[in-house]
Amino acid sequence: MSQAATPKEIVEFFRDPDSYPHAVERVEHGQTHVSHLFFAGDYVYKVKKPVDFGFLDFSTLQKRRAAAIAELELNRRVTPDVYLDVAAVHRGDDGKLSFSEPALVEEVAVVMRRLPDEQRLTRLIATGQATPESMESLGRLIADFHRRAETSPEIARFGSLEVVGHNWDENFEQTEPFIGRTIDPETWNRTRDAIDRFMRVYAHLFEERVAAGCIKDCHGDLQADDTFIDPRTGKARVLDCIEFNERFRYSDTISDIAFLSMDLRNRERPDLARAFLDAYYEASRDERVPALLRFYESYRAYVRGKVRSFVIDQDGPTDEEKRAAGEEARRFFELSLGDALKLRPRLVLVCGLMGSGKTRQSAELGQRAGARVLHSDEVRKQLAGLDPKQEQKVPFGEGIYAPEWTERTYGTLLEEARRELARGNSIVLDASWSKAEHRERAQAIAEAREATFAIVECTAPDETLARRLSRPTRTVTDGRIELLDDQRAAYEPPDQEEADVFLRIDTSGDLESTAERVHDSLFD
Repeated sequence: MSQAATPKEIVEFFRDPDSYPHAVERVEHGQTHVSHLFFAGDYVYKVKKPVDFGFLDFSTLQKRRAAAIAELELNRRVTPDVYLDVAAVHRGDDGKLSFSEPALVEEVAVVMRRLPDEQRLTRLIATGQATPESMESLGRLIADFHRRAETSPEIARFGSLEVVGHNWDENFEQTEPFIGRTIDPETWNRTRDAIDRFMRVYAHLFEERVAAGCIKDCHGDLQADDTFIDPRTGKARVLDCIEFNERFRYSDTISDIAFLSMDLRNRERPDLARAFLDAYYEASRDERVPALLRFYESYRAYVRGKVRSFVIDQDGPTDEEKRAAGEEARRFFELSLGDALKLRPRLVLVCGLMGSGKTRQSAELGQRAGARVLHSDEVRKQLAGLDPKQEQKVPFGEGIYAPEWTERTYGTLLEEARRELARGNSIVLDASWSKAEHRERAQAIAEAREATFAIVECTAPDETLARRLSRPTRTVTDGRIELLDDQRAAYEPPDQEEADVFLRIDTSGDLESTAERVHDSLFD
């Protein structure tokens, strides 16, 4: 019996232009940590490496052949015009390797139609041709794929917290050997703590997605380098889904789109990520759950950091390739940590006397943080069935500002805060928050979800307050200069002991710089 072909012999065979049954002038060879890619004329041949990473096992020819067939069938679900066949490499009686001899199979390759490299999304980004508009067809493509994707009780269990938690545990276990090499101990520990906290506090979000049928046989590896968009027609194609491990492909559809969203952000194109997500959600009509998207973006970044770390211990890559892989791994781990830390929502009370600028500051803060903002004056009038812009000139503590209306208003603000925090979302509440009792109730709601509780007290010199309260064009708020002394007398000022974060700001200066400073203190 002849000896099986060595990996080196297989690579040399595929690198030889004369090996192919079609015209090939030159073969370009690329590789990942699990595959060799041979760009031969109009086609691409993908050969899996004989590696075993535990979660991925291509160590035998039988396993590589099964994976190649699975890759062909699974990728045809979304890109049927690219995935063509599985080709077998045989050894003839003369001992030479070929595609044509009906003899002992030595290796297999997935055969794909070669797409123009200038249509690759990473190339479009590099050349400035990728625009938010170009993401629309991609979002629709993935939404349509997810609508058609299979689901079942067996698939659904892969979205359970038990399986998701196991995936994270495996990530942390497999990256322990790289602590101090591609990930520092603090990043490893802080990421794990943040992820464990989120899964503990927000277990219900995972249960809801399973119950809603959102766990499907997805792609599993959506990334920019395997995405192609024709700039002329806008047609999008996505390659290279996960075929080697159902646990990584069976997932929440949010986890699937989070890979590409994370990848685009990592490439410093958050605008493309937003455009892709907007197009996807519009076409799919799926519920937006920002906290879960951020959770899975952190997961995807961590996996990429892990996979790039594997390269530095492999035979084959050059020292320069290993160095580059290590640097890339570090960036992915940092991105993962950044997203993990943002999983802790913020409940922010923006308080102060009338005219202190709290309404504008809260609006600016909410816009910068992407958080919902509720203004007490608007809520109060809506509860009373009044136009929020209609001024109510009543004495202090009377009419819709009587104690019973104030209690209803704060009760509504706090109930909305409870709902937002239950979804993992931050929220900004604009009110005077003049009573310590109301602030204590807000703090209790934050503590129930282990959210960061912050108080931002807006202040300004008396002359500034007087000037603002005297403006005839002021809307929404009903504060007037003649009410200021009464409110000041009833005001119970907050202090830093009441909150996780306490900021007292003078709003008489530049609005933009003050708002930016507050945002950075609370959300960065």
